[in-house]
Amino acid sequence: MKQQQLDKYSFFKYSTAIAAFAAIAVACIACKNDVEVVKSLTIKQKSPSETSTNLHLFFSENGIIKQEFIFEKLNHYEYAEKYYESPNSFEVITYDELGNKNISLTADYGISYQEKKIMEAKRNVVITNFSTGEIIETEHLVWDENKHLIYSNTQIKQTKPDGSVYIGDRFESDESMEKYTVFNPKIIFYAEEN
Repeated sequence: MKQQQLDKYSFFKYSTAIAAFAAIAVACIACKNDVEVVKSLTIKQKSPSETSTNLHLFFSENGIIKQEFIFEKLNHYEYAEKYYESPNSFEVITYDELGNKNISLTADYGISYQEKKIMEAKRNVVITNFSTGEIIETEHLVWDENKHLIYSNTQIKQTKPDGSVYIGDRFESDESMEKYTVFNPKIIFYAEEN
């Protein structure tokens, strides 16, 4: 009889210890989650230093317009890395020496890093070359001012003035868009000659 009581007592003792350990483990896990929630709430979200809406800018040299910028919204961030962000659609137009439109770039999103001198355009990126009549479409385009290079490492679609359409794996160009390369082009349509 004493042996049975001792076994029941031991079982009760161990069960109580296991239950207490489980309760402590659950409390620790709950505390960890609560701490993470508190951390996420206390992290200050980056908010822009300045915000402009319906912004229309012109840049000129010697009284001649060289570039035109149209933004639905433009945010300026001044953190360790300073940058401008266009979360909505935008358009950049360059002009030649005679004041004629040269190149137009439109996209749904853009970001420009001031110190790195890199601009990225994303989603529905369309480049129109008014002098050649060509149109290039892609989903991501990078302009590296230091390297004087415009490129896309995503699939591009090039439409020629005669209606020919080429699909390429990627694209590289000089800043003036006069000399460019479409890598691995595949023709998908060629307009018939009259």
